[in-house]
Amino acid sequence: MKSAMVHDLALIGYLAPLALAAVALVVVFNLVRSVELSFQLGRGIMIGSFVLSLYVGAVVFGSGPLVSPVLGIGDIGISLRLDALSVVMFWLVTFLGTLLIQFSRNYLEGDPRQKLFFGYLYLTISAVLLMVLSGNLWQLVSAWIATSLALHGLLVFYPDRPRAIRAARKKYIIARIGDLCLIVAGVLIARIFGATDLGMIHAAASTVLAEGQAPGGMIVAAILVVVAASLKSAMFPVHGWLLEVMETPTPVSALLHAGLLNAGIFLVVRFGELVFLSSHALILLIAIGGFTAILASSAMITQSSVKVSLAYSSMAHMGFMLMLCGFGAHTVVIMHLIAHSFYKAHAFLSSGSAIEYAQNTGTQQLKTVPNPLNLLVNLAAALAIFLTVATMLGIDVTKRPGETAMISIFMIAVAYLLVKGNTGTVSMSVIGRTALMATLVTAAFFALELVAAALLGSAVAVFPPPDTPTLIAIVLAVVAFGGVALLSALLPALAQRPAWRALYVHLKHGCYTNALFDRFLQPSRKTR
Repeated sequence: MKSAMVHDLALIGYLAPLALAAVALVVVFNLVRSVELSFQLGRGIMIGSFVLSLYVGAVVFGSGPLVSPVLGIGDIGISLRLDALSVVMFWLVTFLGTLLIQFSRNYLEGDPRQKLFFGYLYLTISAVLLMVLSGNLWQLVSAWIATSLALHGLLVFYPDRPRAIRAARKKYIIARIGDLCLIVAGVLIARIFGATDLGMIHAAASTVLAEGQAPGGMIVAAILVVVAASLKSAMFPVHGWLLEVMETPTPVSALLHAGLLNAGIFLVVRFGELVFLSSHALILLIAIGGFTAILASSAMITQSSVKVSLAYSSMAHMGFMLMLCGFGAHTVVIMHLIAHSFYKAHAFLSSGSAIEYAQNTGTQQLKTVPNPLNLLVNLAAALAIFLTVATMLGIDVTKRPGETAMISIFMIAVAYLLVKGNTGTVSMSVIGRTALMATLVTAAFFALELVAAALLGSAVAVFPPPDTPTLIAIVLAVVAFGGVALLSALLPALAQRPAWRALYVHLKHGCYTNALFDRFLQPSRKTR
C-alpha cells in the first residue's frame, strides 16, 4: 500500500519540475511562437504544482517521509525525498514562482525578448524544485549547479547593461568555486558513508553524531558544505556582485533575493547532522554569518539607493540565518527563511512604493539619538523578562545555549528600537513598553519554535550540546550584537567627528571589497 503511495507521489513530484523544464526548453528553442501561450503554459504548470504541493504536504504530514527509487544508472539519477523540509520548500517555491511569472508577464509586456525571459525563468524555477525535492546526493549537487547556470541567463538578459554583465561575471566565478566545494564535499560524503541517498546519509551522520567521534573526512566535508553555502548566499567578502545586479529586470531581483540566496541555508539545514559533527564548521558559520549580518545591516543605512539597501538587507538576513544555523536553531531558521522570502519578494516587486516611502521617512529616522543609559536599562529589563518567561514555561535556558543566544539578540533589538526616539533620561514609559514588547516577543518566539518543531519534526537535525569553542563563539556573537546596538546609540552624537565620518564612508562603499574584486578581475596593465 505504502509503495503504491510512494510511486504515485513520486510521479506527482517529478511532474512539477520536469514539466516546467520541458516548457522552458520548448520556449527557449522557439518552438512556441506566442508569448501569451508561453506565459499560460508556465503559469498553468506552476498553479497546478502549487495545488499538488498542498496535496503532497497533507499526505507527508499524515503518513511520514516518503522516498522514491532512483531513476537512472546505479546511484546516479533522479529520486525524490518527500519529507517536511522538502514539502515546505516545495510549497514556497511554487507559490512564489507563480507570483513571479504573473508579475513578469506585466513587467516585460512589449519586450521583444519576453518569451526568452520566460524560458530562462522556467529553467531556473525547475532547477530549484529539483534541488529542494532531491532524495539523491548527486541530484542535489547537479540541481545546485543548474540553478546558478540558469540564473546566469537572467542576469545577462540585457547585454547592453555593462554593470549587470560585470555582476553576472563575478557571480559566475564565485558560483563555480562554490560548485567545486560542493562536488568535493559530495565525493567525500559518498565515500565515507558509502551511500548517496540523503535519508541514509542523514541516518549515518546521526549515528556518528550520537557516538561523538567524527573522522577527518567528515569534518572536511562539513566545512566544504559551509563554504559552498556561504558563497551561494553572498557572504562577506564575496558579496559585491549582489549589489550590482540591480540593473537586471525586477522579477530577477525578486527571484534572487526571495529564492536563490536561500539555497545556502537550505543546504546547511539539509546536511545538518553532518555540519553538527564539526565544531570548526559551526564556528565558521557563526563567524561568517554574524560578521556579514552586522556589516550588511550597518552598511544598509548608509545607502541612497533603495534597491542597493534591499540588497544589503538580504545579505544581512542571509548572514543572520547562517549564524543561527551555527547556533543549531534549524527549525526557526526555516521559519525565518519563509518569512524573509515573502517579505523580500514583496519589497522588490513594490520597490517603486519603497522609494517613495524612503524619501518621506528615511531622513527623519537618522536624527534621533537614543540615550545609551536608557538602552542598557531596557536591555536588562528585556533579558530579565525573557528569563522569567522561560522559567515559567519550565525551559532550562542553560541546556539550549543556541536558542538562548538567539532570543537574547532579539531582546537587544527590541530594547534598541523602543528607546530609539527617547533622548532624555531613563523613562518608565519606555521601560514599560519594553517589558510588554519583550514579553510578546518571548512568547511569540517559543510559540513559533513549537510550531516549527511540530511542522518539521525529524526532517531537520537536533542540535547536540555544543563543545567549549562553539559555546565561546555563540557568546561572542551575542556580545558583538550588543556592542553594535550600543554603538548605534552613540553614533548619531559622534557623527561629526572625523573618525566616524570615515567609518560612514567605508560602510557606504562596503569596506571596498567589491573594488578589490574588480581589480582582481581586471588587473591593470603594466606599462612597458
